[in-house]
Amino acid sequence: MKTGRRFFLSGVVATLAGTRALLFGQQRQGPPPIPSTQLPDASGSVPNDNFPPHPRLDPKAQLKEDQKVIRRDVDRLLQMAKDLKDESDKTPETDVLSLSLVKKAEDIEKLAHQIKDRIRQS
Repeated sequence: MKTGRRFFLSGVVATLAGTRALLFGQQRQGPPPIPSTQLPDASGSVPNDNFPPHPRLDPKAQLKEDQKVIRRDVDRLLQMAKDLKDESDKTPETDVLSLSLVKKAEDIEKLAHQIKDRIRQS
C-alpha cells in the first residue's frame, strides 16, 4: 500500500512539474525583444536619449495623492446617497420604486466597491 501511495504522489509531482515546464516554455517563446532605442517613433526619427527616465513618485507623495482621490470619491458617494434619499422621500409609499432609484443605488454600490478596492491597494 505504501508503494502505491508513493507511486501516485511521484506521478502527481511529475505531472505538475511537466505542466509548469510547458507553461513557462510557452511564455518564453516568441521573438526576442527589440531594444527601444532602435525603434523609430511615428515621425520616423530615433528617440532622443538625452531626457532622463521618468522619475518614480515618492511613496509618501503617492499615498497623499491616493488619499485625495479617496476623499473626493467619498464626498461623491455621500452626495449620491443624499440624492438617493431625497428622491426616495419624494416617492409615495404606495408606488413601486422607480428604475432610476435602482440605477442610483447600483451606481452607489459600484462606487463604494471602487473606494474599498482603492483603500486596500494603498
